Amino acid sequence: MLLKVKTKLIFYNEWLNKIKFQDHTDYDLKGNCGAIAVKSESGSVYDFYRSNPVEDPKDFKYTQLYHKVNEVKSLIDYFDFIETTRVRIHKTGPGHKIPLHSDDNNIEAKKQDDYRLRMITALNDDDDFIYRYLFENKLEEIKLKQGQTIIFDPDKVEHGLINKSKNKSRYALVQIFKAYPIDKRLMDFINKDELVVI
Repeated sequence: MLLKVKTKLIFYNEWLNKIKFQDHTDYDLKGNCGAIAVKSESGSVYDFYRSNPVEDPKDFKYTQLYHKVNEVKSLIDYFDFIETTRVRIHKTGPGHKIPLHSDDNNIEAKKQDDYRLRMITALNDDDDFIYRYLFENKLEEIKLKQGQTIIFDPDKVEHGLINKSKNKSRYALVQIFKAYPIDKRLMDFINKDELVVI
């Protein structure tokens, strides 16, 4: 399942240059991707992981990035129609590549309420930022514009990125959220071709 959201968000992103990122230590991101957490288990901006196989939204809290950067808070608050667990901003530097990989978000899911999806919103854009998705042996390479969003099952859709730029970093908002129940506003976000100013 790979959904290309029709709604496009409009926002300023100058604040990205003021954020200090820390390298991921995940095997598939290590050396190629930095991050900062908007929501984490500990409440730390540098806590990117989970302690339980099934992520429960009540176990996660907003970090100082959410509380102290108004632009981040406004962007996150727009998504009040989803119930999130981990929320992070990823940075992929010039010339770096995140290899195609899948995750195990749903390997322990026993019921519909345990099922989680991944949402990626581009915080900046460039023709050299190539988002890659492999599903059912079909590879899609997408150049997301700033404010465009993709939703997918991270266990079933292999995902990665190539940053071919020589001087620009790619930034994206990465949210993990409960797939069910489905809010009507989420369906509108996915299906309505409109611009939303944050």
